[in-house]
Amino acid sequence: MKRSLILIMTMLASGSLWAQHRPQYTQYIFNQLVINPAYAGVKENLTMNAFHRTQWTDLAGSPNTQTFSLDGLTRSRSIGLGFHATRDEIGAQNRKNVTIDASVKLPLSASSVISVGLAAGMSHFAVDGSKLVTGSDPNRPDDPAVINALKERTWSPNLNLGVFYHTERFYAGVSVTDLLGIDRDINYDPERHYFFTAGYVADIGENVKFKPSFMLKDNFDGPSNVDFNFFFLFKERIWLGTSYRTGINIFKNDFEGKGLSHRDAIAVMTDIYITPRFRLGYAYDFTLHNTLSDLSTHEISVGYTFLRKQETKMVTPRYF
Repeated sequence: MKRSLILIMTMLASGSLWAQHRPQYTQYIFNQLVINPAYAGVKENLTMNAFHRTQWTDLAGSPNTQTFSLDGLTRSRSIGLGFHATRDEIGAQNRKNVTIDASVKLPLSASSVISVGLAAGMSHFAVDGSKLVTGSDPNRPDDPAVINALKERTWSPNLNLGVFYHTERFYAGVSVTDLLGIDRDINYDPERHYFFTAGYVADIGENVKFKPSFMLKDNFDGPSNVDFNFFFLFKERIWLGTSYRTGINIFKNDFEGKGLSHRDAIAVMTDIYITPRFRLGYAYDFTLHNTLSDLSTHEISVGYTFLRKQETKMVTPRYF
């Protein structure tokens, strides 16, 4: 019971409520379509990606997330199209999203492009009352509201907007999710979340590249969540890196769970191109909260690219 309370408090400290949180990804840097619709078509090849994340393994009600995405360019080479579906579960709450993504690519120079993207879709939100237990004895809940509770569901449209700029070595993106924010009858109130990402790739040797990047995520209802990522690429095939996730009070200092530590996790990751078309990734998160520090978080990703016969315009599309 104590750990379940810590789970709730930790999510409050990160600006996330039960019906308002966004899925957490560690390997989003290998597929930014999940946070920015303007990313559709950036790799210039038809690409499929799938993620599976199990957070805080062995803790009852802990988050688990699955995502599948597909994106690429149209024949005009100036329009990117994509699709992604997500299932995210935490405790009694389950949210499924199906989204169509589209972007327009505007070349600024021979090696730089800015894309504007829009994503539209539907969200299915459900609460299973049978999983709501407030007492220490699961067979004797102390809240009458959860006795004989039924599973409630609702559908809601969603809309996401983004901008993504990149050259051969640098990228920056801004996006906002859940623009509509429609409140439904089972207290489903999706909050807007804002993302800002940026990164750069530098050569540090003949066969080694270094890629620092960061992501700022905020809903302006608590501390800002920030990821600092550091990656090395060996022989254009193997990515090895680490990420530090924390909360910073940038816009608001008064929020629930203010007394909790803002430190969240340190992650170690690898992403390997088994072939030029097929990649396999794995991330392990070390939780920094003392009460949850012995719990494991695992994330697996796979990707497949249908390479064009001719060379793409961008010579290093997979760096981002």
